[in-house]
Amino acid sequence: MPTTTPQHEPNGVLRFDTPIGSDQVTVFVSESSLRARYGGAPAAGDDIESMYCMHQLEINAAVARRIRAGARQPVVLRASDL
Repeated sequence: MPTTTPQHEPNGVLRFDTPIGSDQVTVFVSESSLRARYGGAPAAGDDIESMYCMHQLEINAAVARRIRAGARQPVVLRASDL
């Protein structure tokens, strides 16, 4: 099962689904959390969907860590998780 295309919600949150083991996990991560980890102020043409795509493996690994630690769906990632 592939990761779904991330959806940038109007409230500044990125939503996507990703496979973890045999489960499909819904994940939410805020733009501020992504920028805190991967980059500061937005530049022209810079969006959080592309930021997610550039760091997808690392972000999905953070989801897997949260699930192994007992998180339930939906998983909400914080900057400290990344």
